[in-house]
Amino acid sequence: MVFDAIIAIVAFAFFGVLDVSRTGWTTLPIDAVFAVALVFRRRSPGAALGIAWAGAIAQLFVLPTFINGNVLIAVVIYGTSVAHSPIVSRLGLISSVVGGILASVKLVLITGLFLPAHQQDGEAALSKVLYFVGVAGVIAATLSLFWLLGMITRIRRALMSERVDRLESSQELLRAELRVAQETERTRISREMHDVIGHSLAVIIAQSDGARYAVAKNPQVAIEALGVINSSARSALDDVSELLSVLTGSDGHEGSLGVADLEGLAKNTRAAGLVVDIHETGDRSPLAIGPDLALYRVVQEALTNALKHGGPGTTVKVDLDWSDDAVSVRTETTEGDGPGLLGDELRPSTGGYGIPGMMERVRLVGGTVDARPRDDGTPGFRVAARIPHSPGGPE
Repeated sequence: MVFDAIIAIVAFAFFGVLDVSRTGWTTLPIDAVFAVALVFRRRSPGAALGIAWAGAIAQLFVLPTFINGNVLIAVVIYGTSVAHSPIVSRLGLISSVVGGILASVKLVLITGLFLPAHQQDGEAALSKVLYFVGVAGVIAATLSLFWLLGMITRIRRALMSERVDRLESSQELLRAELRVAQETERTRISREMHDVIGHSLAVIIAQSDGARYAVAKNPQVAIEALGVINSSARSALDDVSELLSVLTGSDGHEGSLGVADLEGLAKNTRAAGLVVDIHETGDRSPLAIGPDLALYRVVQEALTNALKHGGPGTTVKVDLDWSDDAVSVRTETTEGDGPGLLGDELRPSTGGYGIPGMMERVRLVGGTVDARPRDDGTPGFRVAARIPHSPGGPE
């Protein structure tokens, strides 16, 4: 508003000097009205148009001809087409045409300013018609040209604003995708850490508890328990090294865990106090790296949960049923009486990553999994999974 007021003052001073020197002091009030209209051309283009019309009508009655300050009317017309109001924009275009007609009436029909002198009656009438149409057309076209420029400016601004909005939306979408990718990676790392070291730590804890109580009465049992602890710790170290290799993008997967490692897994778990029985039906088929690791993690999670929640005498049956395109894995835990082999104080106080991570891992290779407590009245847990030989899309 302040900037527009300064522009209006400068325009009034400039055109006022020109009009006073050409027409006289009577032009100053008209120039002042046009300058006031200029102040409101952006803040309220409809009001500016009304003020300009007031000045133009006063000019028609007071002044005999056009003045330099009429240029400001074109600026106001430009402002109406830039405005976002359709009504104001249409009024600006209509004003361009009507203003051209009224100006031509004043200049041609009333004052005869543009008419040739010394014409006969017939020629004078024809000249009036021709000059009236010509002057009205030139003035209306000039004002309409400013209106059209304003319309082009408004369209360009709208296109630029739309482009900026699309760019901001695109950037926001990229930020959202980045947040999802980061959250997915954090979940993946958490799941991998749980799968990699959770089972080994459970075995180590169970064996260390047994060794602590057996060292005084049966040193040989304690020595065997320490051997299992050493083996489990080394296995965990190897698993962590493999995890770091995967997370850093290494292409070497020769050491990935799979169905061939299930017997070693069962051996370590038996040493911790579980009774583990693995049974296979069908012809074993080679699995891709992802499904092979998913199968291993399903069995590992079942054994780890049995260590956490099952008491002495807990048994786990693992059945593998091979078909032409998939392998079905079924684990059934029968929990023994008493506290878990890890002790109540070492049980997690909140829900862990194990079962959700296992389900997600199987889903990512195109398999299905169902994990729930046994429903036959026997305390324990049951896991049933179907894993394709080659990874497919999530089902």
